[in-house]
Amino acid sequence: MSNKQVKLQHVADASVLYHYTKSKGVNGILHSNCFWATKSDFLNDPKEFSYIETIIREVCCELIEEKSLCDMFLEDVLEENILCGGGRSKEYFVLSFSNCRDSITMWSEFGNETGYNIGFDSKRLIARIEENNTIEYHGLVLYEMEEQKKIVRRILNEGIPNEMQLSFSEIIEAGAKNRDCEEYKKACRKFQKITAIYAMFFKNSAFREEQEYRFIFKKKGTGLYREKDGFLIPYVQIQLTDKLLPIKEIVVAPKNHIDLAKKGMEYMIAEKGYDAQVSLSNINLRY
Repeated sequence: MSNKQVKLQHVADASVLYHYTKSKGVNGILHSNCFWATKSDFLNDPKEFSYIETIIREVCCELIEEKSLCDMFLEDVLEENILCGGGRSKEYFVLSFSNCRDSITMWSEFGNETGYNIGFDSKRLIARIEENNTIEYHGLVLYEMEEQKKIVRRILNEGIPNEMQLSFSEIIEAGAKNRDCEEYKKACRKFQKITAIYAMFFKNSAFREEQEYRFIFKKKGTGLYREKDGFLIPYVQIQLTDKLLPIKEIVVAPKNHIDLAKKGMEYMIAEKGYDAQVSLSNINLRY
């Protein structure tokens, strides 16, 4: 069951979500109606999950005046393996899209500048995913630090206190008297569970151009692994029903502007029954 305290901004119904991928990836998606969701702590940015620690530390220093008590709480809630794994005994997998149709950042990261992106009708895509899969969470990635801090403040000042019927200061006071008291330990566990989810949706503002939209799934079935740069990455298959995908457009990457790149894609989607436009990226790259 999704945590009710995790509140994410969902994509507008009339919008398009773009999935950037290499030629092999777009070929696989169109032939199998299947996406691959990557285990959350194997994403491209190795520092991604440590980022939320900065936000948590700064907010706690604001809210807990006494340094020793602040240090106590931070020591009890900041465990890297819990943040990265999605919480205790949880394994989450991430499927990424973007709100941006033509991003040089996304091309270089996901398409190696020679791939494609597939533009999907967002409302119909979500409905199709939910036919065969349980989406634990989905929403826009948050890049602005002040917005991220506001969320952590809300969790500490309102979310957990309302659930426990104790103010945050009363929770900290209870921990100061007895670090093993149930009220304090329960509050720490709740905070860990909530922030472990937000860790998958908080990113440094330097990445804001990605305009990323994420779907989060729990592990299901036996493990699957793909090879990348000499190591193995765990993933799960997000299988959609055997109907045409809600594709509105396919965009060809900037370094892929040979006639055959567009022509080959047009031929394939027409053969599979799609009525979608294939367009060239508007980005001009110097060689």
